[in-house]
Amino acid sequence: MEKLEIVNEIREQGFIVLTNFLSSEYVDKINDRLEKYISERHDGVAMEDDGETLRALHGLHLYDGFFLSLCANEKLLSLAESYIGEQCYVHQFKINVKKALKGQAWPWHQDFVFWQKGDGIERPQLLNIGIMLHDVSMLHGPLCFIPGSHKLGDLCEKMVEHTAWESDISSQLSYQVNGSTIETLLYEKDVKFITGSAGDLILFDPLLVHSSSGNLSPKDRPLLLITYNAVSNAPTISPGNSRPEFLCASDNSPLTATCEGF
Repeated sequence: MEKLEIVNEIREQGFIVLTNFLSSEYVDKINDRLEKYISERHDGVAMEDDGETLRALHGLHLYDGFFLSLCANEKLLSLAESYIGEQCYVHQFKINVKKALKGQAWPWHQDFVFWQKGDGIERPQLLNIGIMLHDVSMLHGPLCFIPGSHKLGDLCEKMVEHTAWESDISSQLSYQVNGSTIETLLYEKDVKFITGSAGDLILFDPLLVHSSSGNLSPKDRPLLLITYNAVSNAPTISPGNSRPEFLCASDNSPLTATCEGF
C-alpha cells in the first residue's frame, strides 16, 4: 500500500492495520531484548491494581539504544512524518504488557488529552504506531477502536479530580469518555477489534476513541507503542513542572532515520 493511501485511511477512519509489517525474526529480536530489559530496573514501570502484576513499561528508548534505534527506523519514521506532515521526535514509548489472565482493561479514552493537559502539547499533530509482539485474539483483550471518532474533537472528561501522573497510566485513567457519550457513539458507529499476528503494525490518530478489555487468555498480550510528535508541537510546560521524562520527552530534536531492516 502506498504511503498516501495509508495516510488517507488514517485521516478517514482514524487508524489502519498493516499486516506482516515486521518479520518474525525481528519480532523475536524485540521480544528477546524486552525480556532482558524487564530483568533490569528502570523508571517508568507501572503495575496493575494488585501491586504485583506488571501493567506497562515506559520510556524504554531512554535507557536502551536498541529501542531508540527502532523508533528511528526509516520505515516507521517515514510513516509518522507522512501523517504528521513534518519532522518528528518520540514523545512517548511504552509497552502495554497485558499479562496472562491478570492484565486489566483500559477504559474508553482518547490519548491527546493526556498530552495536552499533562504536557502542554497544543495540537493533536501526533501519531501512535503500535507493534503486536504476540498474536492477538479476542481472548487477549485487543484494542477496540470506534472508527471515525477522531473527527469529533475532544470527548474526554476528567474522572480523577486530584490526580498525579500515576493515574494517567492506571486502570482508572485520569481522563475518560463517559458512558453516555460512548452509548451515543456506539449507536451511531461500529467498533473494530484489532486482532492479528505478531509483526502487524497499528497506526492510529491521537483523538481516536479506544479501549481494551482484560486479558482472559493464558498468554501475555504485549503491545509496543511509539508516539511520534511534530517538532513544532513540542510540550510547553517547563521541565521542572512536567511529568516524568518517560511520559513527557524533554528532547524534541528531530529523529534521523536509520536503515536497520525488519
